[in-house]
Amino acid sequence: MNYVITSLVGFVLAVLSQFNVSLERCFLQNNPEMLPVLISSEAPTLITLPEPIQISDCFSSAQSQLILKDILSRTETLEFILDPANQIVADRRGVIIQARWSFLNKDSGRKYLFWLYFYLSPEDLNQASRSSRLVIREIRAERR
Repeated sequence: MNYVITSLVGFVLAVLSQFNVSLERCFLQNNPEMLPVLISSEAPTLITLPEPIQISDCFSSAQSQLILKDILSRTETLEFILDPANQIVADRRGVIIQARWSFLNKDSGRKYLFWLYFYLSPEDLNQASRSSRLVIREIRAERR
């Protein structure tokens, strides 16, 4: 029994680690090309961000990608750090990860600091092979 639990925890941590690397690259490189891997293709994504971005709604996969692409084009990431102290909050349906995002608004030249919270859940890729991946279901932020 312990072997099964250890194997399962190891698998989840490996998948989460792979997701974290993709998420960090997306923000640090201001690279929206990585978004399709991170966003759910099946379920809507709730995005709630304060000023200066100021958006709050549920969006389809295509809309989420367009909105995040626009945000990344209007900002320059100065810092994006997944918070190791408060890294994983898990429940039966998914996990919440927290990140510190510092960016420059290209329009105004002002710097901002947000705490981002990503709610991730598994999404089945292929029913036949039972493979899945972690995807973003919700993005929330607090301005600091």
